[in-house]
Order: sequence, then C-alpha cells, then structure tokens
Amino acid sequence: MELKEKITLDMLTKDSVSVLRQKFVNLGGEDVQVGENVRNAYKNCDEDKSILKEQLSEEYYNAIMAVWEV
Repeated sequence: MELKEKITLDMLTKDSVSVLRQKFVNLGGEDVQVGENVRNAYKNCDEDKSILKEQLSEEYYNAIMAVWEV
C-alpha cells in the first residue's frame, strides 16, 4: 500500500492561507482517507513564508507567492 498525501490551499487571500493535508491509501481501486485532516493557517509575513518554503513543494509555494507578492 502506497500512502499518498493530498494538499489543498484553502482560503488563499493576499493576507493568509490555510493549508489542508490529507493522507490516502488505495484499497481495491478506491482512495480511502487515513487519519484526520490536518489544517494549518499561515500569514503573509516573513516568518510564515519561510515555514511554507520548507514544508511545501515549489509548486504550492509559488502559487501562494503569486497571490501574496502582488
């Protein structure tokens, strides 16, 4: 069984973002969630930008920065 993580950028505004993480396994061709949703909120500030850069892939980080750096 392969554990897959789904990341959703929720409520992305110029001031903040909520990052939702969910883990799934594929059982019999169907994705089944394992564990609870994990949601963290981040503000548009240097400290939180640094945390996001460490925790997210470049694709997600760049999507947030596209909104925050306008």
